[in-house]
Amino acid sequence: MLQIGTPIPTPLTSLQVTAAEGPDGAVFLAAQSPGSASPSVVYVVDGNGPTAVAEHFPSGVAALAASADSLYVATYSTVTAFSRVSGNQSAQWTLPPVNAANSSDADLVAMTAAAGHVFVSISQGNMVSVYSINPSSAAAPVLAAQGLSAAVGMNGTIYYEAADHHLTSLSSSGTSIEGPTLADAPNGEGGGVQYVTSVAGGAVWVGDPAGQGEDTQWTTYDASSLQQIDQFSGNLSEMLADTSGGALMIASPGSLNPCTTASPGTVDWCLSRVSNSGQQTDSQTGFSAIDLVGPDPVLIATLPGASQVEVWRVT
Repeated sequence: MLQIGTPIPTPLTSLQVTAAEGPDGAVFLAAQSPGSASPSVVYVVDGNGPTAVAEHFPSGVAALAASADSLYVATYSTVTAFSRVSGNQSAQWTLPPVNAANSSDADLVAMTAAAGHVFVSISQGNMVSVYSINPSSAAAPVLAAQGLSAAVGMNGTIYYEAADHHLTSLSSSGTSIEGPTLADAPNGEGGGVQYVTSVAGGAVWVGDPAGQGEDTQWTTYDASSLQQIDQFSGNLSEMLADTSGGALMIASPGSLNPCTTASPGTVDWCLSRVSNSGQQTDSQTGFSAIDLVGPDPVLIATLPGASQVEVWRVT
C-alpha cells in the first residue's frame, strides 16, 4: 500500500516549480522562472529534511537534473554543473538558442541525468530536439534525436516521434528501433494527433488529446520492443513518474481517478500505482499536486487551499 510521509515545508510558494531527484534520494527544487533575470535559489531536501539551500543561481531557472556527484541547472541559454560535494561550479555548456517569444510554455527546456550523460530537450514550434551532454567534457551539447515529441527514460534511452511519425527509440549505446506509426490526423479541435509524453513502468506513454477539455486517449508501448500494450481513456493533466516501485500517476481533479469525492460534485487529487493498462490502485489523496519525481517517489505538493510548497516522500 502506498504511504505518503509527513510534508517537509520549503520556502517556495510559486506553483511553477521544477524538481529533480538524485540517485541517493536527495530532492532539488526551485521556482521555475526561465525568463527572469532575478537571482534564484535552488533548495535541497536530503532524506526527511529539513530543506536547505543547495545553490544561489544568478538568474531564473528552467529545469534541474541531478546525478550522484553533480547538480545541473538549465536556463534558456546554458546548463551549469555544480559539485554536490563542494557546491562549486564545475562546468558550463551553452545551449542552442531557445526562442520563448509568443510562448506561454514554461517547459520549453527539460532535462534528465541518466546513463552518465545529461539530456536536454528543447521544444521549439512543433519540434523537440534532444541534446546529449558529456559531463566530463567541455564539448558542446550534441544533437542526439529530433522529432515531433520526445521523452527520455531513466536508462538514457530517448523515445521520440520521428518526422515520418514512427515511434522510435535510441538507446544510450546507439541502438535504434523503429516502432509503429503514431496518429497524425488533426480533427480541427486539437485532437487526432499522438504525442510521446512519458516513460514509466517499462512502457512508453503516448497521449492523443480529445480536443475538448483535457480528456485524452492513452496508448502504451513496450519500452524494449515498441509493440503496443494497451489503449485507454484518461486525462492530459495526469502526471507520471518512473520509480523503483513501478509507475505512479497523479490524477487531477475532474479527471478519471479512483479517489473518493470530498463532497458531491468534486474530486480530490489522487496518487496511485498505475498499470500499463491504466488500472490505478493503492490510491492516496489529501494534497494539491505540483510534480511527481523518481526514482524514489517524491510528491511536490501543497496542502489543499495552501500556497507553501512541500516535499512528500512516498513509500
